Amino acid sequence: MHVAVIDLDKCHFKNCRQECQYYCPPVRNEVMAVDFMESGYPQIHEELCIGCGICAHRCPFEAIKIIGVPEREYGKEVHRYGSNGFVLYGLPSLEMKGVIGLLGQNGTGKTTILNILNGTLVPNFAQTEESKERVLERYKGTYLGEYLSNVYSDKIRISLKPQYVDSISKHFTGLVRDLLKQYGDEAKVKLEEMGVGGIFDKDVKFLSGGELQLLAITAALLKPAELYFFDEPSSYLDISQRLKIAGVLRSLAEKKKVIVVEHDLAILDFMADYVYLTYGEARGYGIVSNSYVTRQAINTYLDGYIKQENMKFRDYEIKFSKRPPELDKSLVPFISWSSLSKRFGSFQLNTEGGELRHGQVVGVIGPNSTGKSTFVKMMAGELIPDSGTITNSVKTSYKPQSPESDFQIPVLEFLEKSLGDRVSENQFKNDVMRPLNLESIGDTNVSELSGGDLQKVYIARTLGKQTDVYILDEPSAYLDADQRMIVARMIKRFAENNKNAVMVVDHDIYFIDLISTSLIVFAGEGGKEGRSFGPLNLKDGMNMFLKNLNITFRRDEKTQRPRINKPDSRLDNEQRRIGEYYYY
Repeated sequence: MHVAVIDLDKCHFKNCRQECQYYCPPVRNEVMAVDFMESGYPQIHEELCIGCGICAHRCPFEAIKIIGVPEREYGKEVHRYGSNGFVLYGLPSLEMKGVIGLLGQNGTGKTTILNILNGTLVPNFAQTEESKERVLERYKGTYLGEYLSNVYSDKIRISLKPQYVDSISKHFTGLVRDLLKQYGDEAKVKLEEMGVGGIFDKDVKFLSGGELQLLAITAALLKPAELYFFDEPSSYLDISQRLKIAGVLRSLAEKKKVIVVEHDLAILDFMADYVYLTYGEARGYGIVSNSYVTRQAINTYLDGYIKQENMKFRDYEIKFSKRPPELDKSLVPFISWSSLSKRFGSFQLNTEGGELRHGQVVGVIGPNSTGKSTFVKMMAGELIPDSGTITNSVKTSYKPQSPESDFQIPVLEFLEKSLGDRVSENQFKNDVMRPLNLESIGDTNVSELSGGDLQKVYIARTLGKQTDVYILDEPSAYLDADQRMIVARMIKRFAENNKNAVMVVDHDIYFIDLISTSLIVFAGEGGKEGRSFGPLNLKDGMNMFLKNLNITFRRDEKTQRPRINKPDSRLDNEQRRIGEYYYY
């Protein structure tokens, strides 16, 4: 069984003169597998298509995909976007109690699932028309059927925390108090519970990514509902904030139904009770697995193989090391700094002295608002320290936390304007462009990119500049778990091959574990004072960081992935006693 997917944004029908039809064997045998819509764009009839893939290979714009789909999914289509658009197979059922998680590659249907479950999208079962009556008939006698009936009749109130919190400041102007005025004093109290009570009188446009995220979560929690959806609630939050939100959602799930889409595997493991996996081919099709307890689901996801369903959805396993890597002492230091200080109003940052080596990837971790971005901007030369010196004049390339998306030009043109001929160099293509799969979105306007694709474009733009130190602020935001692993390995390999230093500010423990050769650890009181230590080796850095947060990690017996210990558990107490908070 196969599906044919045509990306009409890439199709240049008038320029290629119907070649997709000309090269189709069934067409030449007078069987019309490919014809053309009134608009002039091609349409592939899957019931006649033999799946040879010639049209896809011949298309110079890579607008056509002929994708193999497991035969057992035939007839289980839930929704399709147009005759040759993305198709979703299956839906999660919501009868379980506790927090229900959705985990899978971007572009495999998680947002479509949320839209169907919250009633904003009526599934069409790959038919031309949507019908609520057909939906209720299809799921008659099931929990899902009863649930959707209540949604369509407005018997269930739903609250949704959207994925892209950056857009809040683009769609609303004014103070936070005005945005939340319908909730009165309750809004200020809830913000204080979230640890950001100080933003109540701030203008929304001046909020950081973490503050926007907590504002969106607060707004969702304040809305009275029976069902709560949280789409990527951990982006831009530090690990202590992520754990706090996980606890809030677990408490909420004792009384309400809570569904979470999350790519931070450590937090999903800590927060969710059951998880559905989505897999398939990005922007082509998505399949929803059965539900599994969280540990089993995450281990299965890392394996890339669902044993219970005999389904392999990835050609490789994602593995973790039990032991920290040793810092290569042969790497030559090329920049160093003394103790630095910088004051902004009432905030004071003080750092230890340190040095960077060629080929080194330094993870920068710590609570939000303790000076991480200020530190990397001093390294980048964007800020001058009040005291202390940075030796050697080095060139830097900096990726900001929240990349700008207001560019009405295609991705490749955007990169060429920034990087020139570098974009077409074979080494850069092999080292950066292909691992990030940017050529597949080269004709898409930057303004139309998803959050994950936008991050990948800016990562490539940052690494494409000829410089000494590359600084990446929150590169994992909006990337799915697969993409985070790919990006981590790509950046590490890039640093080693090019003998450059890379500094990465991030809050995903798995991502930092995979990407770093050493750590700079930040501590302090958010918004008031910050201190930095290092670079340290990974073992010492993780122990310092997690001790400050009062958290320990154990290792999963099967995959060796880090898992957060429950406070005061046997392992938690044992690891604290011997001072091993991470590499146990």
